[in-house]
Amino acid sequence: MKTIIFYRSSYRGNTLNIAESMAEVLSAELVSINSNPTIDLSDYDLIGFGSAINFAAHDIRLQRFVSSQNLKGKNVFIFSTRCRPFLGAYHKPLKTIIERKGGIITGEFSCRGFDRTGPWVIMDGYNKSRPNERDRFKARLFAEKLRWKLHPLAFIYKDPVTGYSESVPIRRKNSDIVAGNKVVFLNTSTCINCGKCIKVCPMHIFARRDTVLPTDEKNCIQCRLCADNCPTSSIYIHESFLNGLRIALRESFSDKLQNSYNAEEYQN
Repeated sequence: MKTIIFYRSSYRGNTLNIAESMAEVLSAELVSINSNPTIDLSDYDLIGFGSAINFAAHDIRLQRFVSSQNLKGKNVFIFSTRCRPFLGAYHKPLKTIIERKGGIITGEFSCRGFDRTGPWVIMDGYNKSRPNERDRFKARLFAEKLRWKLHPLAFIYKDPVTGYSESVPIRRKNSDIVAGNKVVFLNTSTCINCGKCIKVCPMHIFARRDTVLPTDEKNCIQCRLCADNCPTSSIYIHESFLNGLRIALRESFSDKLQNSYNAEEYQN
């Protein structure tokens, strides 16, 4: 997923701090709008815009920059750092601009940032040491959820089964062939058979047949190690409360999960 993040961080570097955390997770290009960049956004799958909140809205320069972009049909997220404890309607002006330009808002993030202006000079600043590591962790988690939400296989579980391979259901998404039943899905068309999923999965979900297949997804605990380590983003885990409940019940009334976890060798 090709991603770019535009930011305006003009005071204490609060917004840049958060933008860098998100960019790391999304492998995104990080661009300051201070230089009035001219970038063709047509090739990007996800675009982020962020700044500090100034006078109950995003930085006016960021608002003007967004107003000059063609966002029609683009997935967009917005973020901010703010002095006040609550976000309120501070994102509304920028959201209105994005929607007017045809963008699709996929998520919002905001956290507190250090402020030593106006009345806060009396107490030598407010929100000291913010954003902190907890804020940066939340920013990374937000970015991870965005990446997962926009994964190409995010809704493949809704598509009809068209066949089976080694008893594993097969679905077709355009020209791709996707193996998986309800939880673990692997795009066999983009998989390069590197075997990393087999090595990192603690529950031995995957097995190598003519190609790698998710043969034991009933044991999946939704840790996502396979997906996080897949070099071609060919794996998707359908996370849900019901899947989590299924695992909890199996762990409570059976030792099959423990036995799978404690197996000495991975399946080949």
